[in-house]
Amino acid sequence: MAVKYLIKLTGTITNKKVKIKLLGIYLVVTVIPILLIGLYLNYSMRDVVLNNTINEVNANVDKLEMRLNTILDRAINISDQIYISNDLKKVLGQEYKNNLEIYNAYAAYPIFTNYLRYYNEIENIRFYMTKEMITNSQFVYADQETRNQDWYQNAVERQGRISWEYMQDKWTENAYLTLTRSVYGDDRELLGVLAIEISPNNLTAISKSELFDVFVSLDNKKIVHSKDPSYLGQEPSFIKKADIQEESIIYDTEFKEEKYKIYLRSFKPSKTLENQIQITALIPIDDVIKDSKTVLYNGFLIVMICLIISITLIGLFIRSFDKRIHLLRNAMNNIAKGNFTIKERSLGGDEIGQAYDDLVVTADSIKQLINEVYIHKINEEQWKRRQKESEFKMLASQINPHFLYNTLEMIRMKALISKDQEVARSVMLLSQMMRSSLEVSDQPILLESEINLIKTYLEIQKMRFGERVNFSIDIECDIQDYYIFPLLLQPVVENAIIHGIDQEMEASMVKIKVFKTADNLVIEVRDNGVGIASDALILLKKGLDESEDNTRHSSGIGMNNVNKRIKLYYGEAYGVDIESDHGIGTVVTLFLPSKKGPDSDAEITNH
Repeated sequence: MAVKYLIKLTGTITNKKVKIKLLGIYLVVTVIPILLIGLYLNYSMRDVVLNNTINEVNANVDKLEMRLNTILDRAINISDQIYISNDLKKVLGQEYKNNLEIYNAYAAYPIFTNYLRYYNEIENIRFYMTKEMITNSQFVYADQETRNQDWYQNAVERQGRISWEYMQDKWTENAYLTLTRSVYGDDRELLGVLAIEISPNNLTAISKSELFDVFVSLDNKKIVHSKDPSYLGQEPSFIKKADIQEESIIYDTEFKEEKYKIYLRSFKPSKTLENQIQITALIPIDDVIKDSKTVLYNGFLIVMICLIISITLIGLFIRSFDKRIHLLRNAMNNIAKGNFTIKERSLGGDEIGQAYDDLVVTADSIKQLINEVYIHKINEEQWKRRQKESEFKMLASQINPHFLYNTLEMIRMKALISKDQEVARSVMLLSQMMRSSLEVSDQPILLESEINLIKTYLEIQKMRFGERVNFSIDIECDIQDYYIFPLLLQPVVENAIIHGIDQEMEASMVKIKVFKTADNLVIEVRDNGVGIASDALILLKKGLDESEDNTRHSSGIGMNNVNKRIKLYYGEAYGVDIESDHGIGTVVTLFLPSKKGPDSDAEITNH
């Protein structure tokens, strides 16, 4: 097919006039490549500028993360010193007779004041006491209102582990990024909650040199630092919720009606298990590529001017070439008709001019030869004259066509040899642009293949997360030659991994069990994740039973899809069941027919 098309294309091009061929070659060899190269350079330069900017932002975020960790480590070290301090426990555990003794005890414990004096990273240090004592700016009685607040309860629940909050200071009414930590006495009695507030001036100092907007957020819930104070305390809507577990990601988004590249870096402060800090740099794409667009625009103008000049010159050349070819062709037609009087013209010193000059000489020679033969033979006898005229005519009939054929063949071969090489090259370039496409099959596959795919997926997750991911696959029946439709099991296993990993568990376990009952093949996927709350479980099961997909949660959408496919392919007697205990784990069970082979699946599908 391709050969026939090539032959047809070659024949079409061969039949075109030379000026059309020259113009086509110029477009293919010059104009089109320049335009393609220009487009390539445009996008390449844009990508290079963006990549260089992203690399610069990456380096700046590295420095910002290091400086931020230094500030947070300062607060963590101070909290460690206070946490193990027996002096603090003595101040809070001692019984006092009057307020004066309490004031004296506070004065004898200058640790908070010393830390504030020597470390400008710390804005305030406050201890919220469970024991009702006189309150000052550093020792604050935790009344019932304070104890009911989320940050206080979170600190108590974590039993001495470090936690980070963005909370309002009761005294200054300003919000700070705050380290909270519950402190206990020797008898494990709760003495209170330590709150170390990070100085916002230090956060501003480490990011003031950044060229782009930089936001620091806590657990993707609240912005704790921004050049624009109006964003403080707000939710960072420009951060993709699904990506906060990644250490560093880059993606495109729209913010304030402009297109931005988002560079997101997530990390955990030292000695912190539950909280994550996100550093987000917003890179305005239009501002970054503005200079490169100006350069490209100027370059485009220069290229267009050059193309216009070159097209004008090639047009003039083609016009001159066509005119000279036309004159040469007319002269040859006159000779073919017997008119050997050709006007001498100067057609240049190239091959066309030389061919025209040779044609003039040839015509003159033929004309002179005819005249000489005619004069010499006119006085001879009639029969000799007739014989000579006959011989001359025979000679002329042999010389003229043969000479003209050689002349035409010489010109044609020069043109063909020169022009066919370019055409062949163009076809070769065109043939190199063919491509193929892939179609994903929706036919049943072996359950064993699906299990192997899931096993590979789980092994990849284990390589990624290490000991935090564990799994087991227990096949208690013969699954050889058993076929299922693709992508029934994978969404279930992915949800099990999400429940186990995304909740910051120390070790998650996913168990897959395949067994048979009297009528069904059962695939059970069990995880030890956080489970599903009873209200959410009711909604999830309701979503599985409804014909329309009203489930908004991503895992619910996946389960609904799997359930729909099973019921569609195998019938209403089969489907998905979900059971979960909040805080313990979730069990997702797939009920499939116990028949084997792809033919049985096809019968069920047709049903």
